[in-house]
Order: sequence, then C-alpha cells, then structure tokens
Amino acid sequence: MQYPIHSQIMGVILICSACLAACHEKTAQPVGSSKIPVKTMIVKSEIMVFPIRTSGILSKKSEMKLSFKTGGVISRILVDDGQLVNEGAVLAELNLSEIKAKANQAALALQKSRRDYQRVLNLYQDSVATLEQLQNSKTAMDVAINQDRIARFNLDYSVIRAPSDGRILKRLAEANEIIGSGHPVFLFSSSSTDWILRCNLPDRDVVHLTLMDSASILFDAYPGMYIPGMVSEIGEWADPYTGTYEIELMVFANDLKLVSGFIGRAEIFPSQDSEVILVPARAMVKGKGRSGFLYILENDIPVLTEIRFVKILEEFLAVTSGLNPGDEIVIEGGGFIDRQSKIIRKNEYPGRAQ
Repeated sequence: MQYPIHSQIMGVILICSACLAACHEKTAQPVGSSKIPVKTMIVKSEIMVFPIRTSGILSKKSEMKLSFKTGGVISRILVDDGQLVNEGAVLAELNLSEIKAKANQAALALQKSRRDYQRVLNLYQDSVATLEQLQNSKTAMDVAINQDRIARFNLDYSVIRAPSDGRILKRLAEANEIIGSGHPVFLFSSSSTDWILRCNLPDRDVVHLTLMDSASILFDAYPGMYIPGMVSEIGEWADPYTGTYEIELMVFANDLKLVSGFIGRAEIFPSQDSEVILVPARAMVKGKGRSGFLYILENDIPVLTEIRFVKILEEFLAVTSGLNPGDEIVIEGGGFIDRQSKIIRKNEYPGRAQ
C-alpha cells in the first residue's frame, strides 16, 4: 500500500522529534545523580612490630692500624697478610742506627748534667756557688732526664709489636721503604674481641631502635644460615655525607669461620611497638612515595583524604596518619567516584580489619 509523500515526511519528523525529546530528557538529569556501587570497610588500629632491613660490613670490634712512633727506613717486616700472631710478637722494625745514636746522645747528656749538678751542689754547700747557679744546674739536669725519656720512648716504639693475639689483615708497607711517623704499616684485628656488623640507617629507622634489640644476619658465605645478632651500639650523630646513622650489631657466630670484610644482610627486630591502621592497598586512588589518597565516607558522602604509610605488607598498607579508628573507607570502586557521586554499598568486605 502506497502512502502519500507528505505522510512519509510527517512520520520522519515525528520520529526525530521523539528522539530529540528523549535526549533532552536524558541531559536534563542533574549531574552526579548516578550511583556508584562500592565496597567499604571500617578501619581499626593494630599494634605491630616492623623489622628493619639493612646491610653492612663485618669487622672485629677492635680493628686498628699499627705504625711506628718515629719515621725512618724500615729494616725488616716479619709477617704477611692473614698471618696469626701472638701478643708481644715483633712485627716490624726500623733501621735503629740513627735512633740508637740519639738515645745514646741523650743518655750521655744526662750523665753530664748529673755531674754538673753534683759539682755545683758541693760548691754551694761550701758557700762558693750561688743559689741561682744551683737552681740552674738542677733545671738543666731535669731537662736532660726528660730528653733521655723521650729518646728511650722513641727507641721502644721504633719496633711494632702485636698489642694482643690476633691476625694481620693487611700489610701496608715493605722493607727498605722510608716511612713517616704514624703512617700505617699493618691493619690488625684482635682475636680477643667480638665480631660486629657495621650498618647505616636513616633517621626514620634509627629512632625505633634500642640497645640489645635482636637481629638476624645472613652472609653469602653461608647461604640459608641465619646468624643471631644484637644491637650493641647506636650512633648519636649523622654522617655529613650520607645523612645516615651508624649502628653496630654484635654477631654471635659461635665456631663459624668469619673473615673481616664479609657483606652481611641484617633484619633487626625493634622492641618498640608501632600503632598503625591496616588498609588494603587497592583502596588508594592515587599515591606518590609514602603518601596517597583514598575516600572516607562521611554521612554517606565520599571525601578524598590524604594518608601516609610506613610499610607495605603484601596487600595492605600500614597507615600512620590521615585515618582514625572507626573511619569507613572505600576499598573498591573509588576510581569511579567524583564530587557529586552517590554511592551504593555492596556486600561488606570480609577482610582483616572488619
């Protein structure tokens, strides 16, 4: 059946009018009237202990550099790297020709000053010498005594002896070298002291430590073997170059063979507890570093709130600021929320902080 042309045109106009009306009706709805389905949870505080992970270099508590008191030519060196030595053993000595000559010169000067003093004393007792002459003679003798002590002291310390039982870690000089006063000749480690692991920590970690906090230490030389340790010293000032604080961990190695210079990875367990709020990581809608943003529901209105956290524990964040126990947060669907959004709660979250 054929319809007139004007009837077909009128039908198209009616259809277009209906579509425009429907579109107008749709855009006329207020912004934000859409409802966003979300999951929420009520947060609560928890007391937790967070281990501190760090690494450091193994050494003896009393590692020292051994050197000569005076400078001169090294006559001989009797030990090598890694050698075990007993207390008092001679390790190296200078050529003593010049030093012994100075010691003999000081001894002769002392003998002469004593003779001069005795002579002036006899003259003074016979009223021939004056009191000033006697005092000057006594002063000259005292100076000679001190010069003799200095010469003998320098002679004694022109030989390097082991200060205790230990090991030569490094030989830093060779025979026939001319060496200056105080220049290191050996790096020495005493066997009578404990092994320690020296580590560096930032301020946010060091404030949680106290002396005698326990630790667990792992060395590559003993894979899978966790060696017990303890915090034995905590630095009180920051390194000016790194801004970190040095701590010492005493290593209880028992009969294990350890070598100075081992790199150890340590896990320290502070005795101080921390009060935190655990939040699922997926609740954050954006973040940077140790801060982020999530939504808190206040009278069913989502409010974007900044939080700060100290640790990431698998799927949870340990939050220290921005939330209070009892706050209701959005843990799913937060990415679809804007300022005008209305929310619909889905089934309650069955997680840890419920």
